[in-house]
Amino acid sequence: MPTQTDLAVIGAGPGGYTAAIRGAQKGLDVVLVERETVGGVCLNHGCIPAKALIHAASFQKDIDHWNALGIETGPVDVDFDAIQDWKDSVIDTLDQQVLDSLDHHGVELIEGTARFADSTTLHIDSDDADTLTVDFDTAIIATGSQPIEIPGLEYDQEGVISSREILQVDKVPDEIVVVGGGYIGMEAVTKFSKFGSRVKIVEALDRVLSEFEPEIVDSIQETSEMYSDDIYTSTFAQGVEYDDGRPVLVAEQDGEEIRLSGDYIVVAAGREPNSAYERLDLDTTDVALSDDGFIAVDDQLRTADDNILAIGDAAGPPYLAHIAAHEGKAAAAAAAGEDAEFDTEYMPTVMYTDPEVATVGLSETEATEEYDDVLVGRVSMATSGRALTTDKTSGYLKVIADSDEQLLGVRIVGARASDTIAEATLALEMGASLDDIATTMHAHPTFPDTLVEAAEAARGEAIHSV
Repeated sequence: MPTQTDLAVIGAGPGGYTAAIRGAQKGLDVVLVERETVGGVCLNHGCIPAKALIHAASFQKDIDHWNALGIETGPVDVDFDAIQDWKDSVIDTLDQQVLDSLDHHGVELIEGTARFADSTTLHIDSDDADTLTVDFDTAIIATGSQPIEIPGLEYDQEGVISSREILQVDKVPDEIVVVGGGYIGMEAVTKFSKFGSRVKIVEALDRVLSEFEPEIVDSIQETSEMYSDDIYTSTFAQGVEYDDGRPVLVAEQDGEEIRLSGDYIVVAAGREPNSAYERLDLDTTDVALSDDGFIAVDDQLRTADDNILAIGDAAGPPYLAHIAAHEGKAAAAAAAGEDAEFDTEYMPTVMYTDPEVATVGLSETEATEEYDDVLVGRVSMATSGRALTTDKTSGYLKVIADSDEQLLGVRIVGARASDTIAEATLALEMGASLDDIATTMHAHPTFPDTLVEAAEAARGEAIHSV
């Protein structure tokens, strides 16, 4: 094992392994330390398994469409064990790809828990070996985040689990109570409702998905009963009781007690990185925390300690894997002596509900507050030939531009929104105008050609929508 390295990366999630590989590509000797599994929460316990289950669950709805087309499927049975095995095979494949890439680039992977001895030294503890000491020139903290634990709903109680454990259940639950109406909670509704579960959402705020505009929330709630029934807003979770061993959420709404039972109570109230800070022994370094309690970093992801950087969830919200990966690249370049900065202006956000939701840039409200005149083009997915041919006509695509037709933002509610938003993000990064989008030839029929129609609609020149 190495006792000295140019770059030590703590945490092998999307940010950490990306930083390690990019650092090695830039000629640095790199040590990567991981206490659990390479790939982090996203690959093993979050993004990938959640989307795999959503994909599998979506076939339930698609089969109804096949029957309507005349493709008779007959009775459909769900082998949930087989689905979980397939999901796990996807995770294993991606894990191995990361391991192969680390090996190819000469990154030294060490299993253990890292803590700082000082600003240039790490101690790495493991269960089956003596503590290893590694001296470094630069360190990158990429320790991720953990689910928030709500008082009264601690995870050590029977039937109370996090968004991580719900992905590992061995059979489809009959009923689930989800505490938290953010995107994690709503994606839980998406997959398990389609598998046949009854999912009840409890949200303390007056509406679910508060991070998205009301127009978006209204659109997806109008699409399906699974986003309107069994949603309890302005409701505060108090604790858990048991009825014949079955967990019952006790909550308060409008001064009245309500009780919601389920096979599981899933706490999806958000994430926090703070619990990893103490484990890192940051007080042995000059790393400082922000007023919000997160590791403070500058545009190069450097902390108050000249030798230490922090990326991804470890540096605070937003907790998104693609942001962590981009920060990892910028931090590795900074560690290699380059004048690299992380550009935070255009960060896409995607939610895998049905239909999907994707946003980038300014919303219409934000644009109106910042600019005197705003151009808006809104096109229903029902006008898309591709949406019609796939029976996925719910939702809309909206572009927002200033009076000079400079693109400011895009909002998509609809099938393949997670894919189409990439073009919108590139357009914003390249400083594209409505004319640039409208005159770029798109293949037809495709979902992204709705972006052209929306750009033309903002100019008063739409062809297919009125």
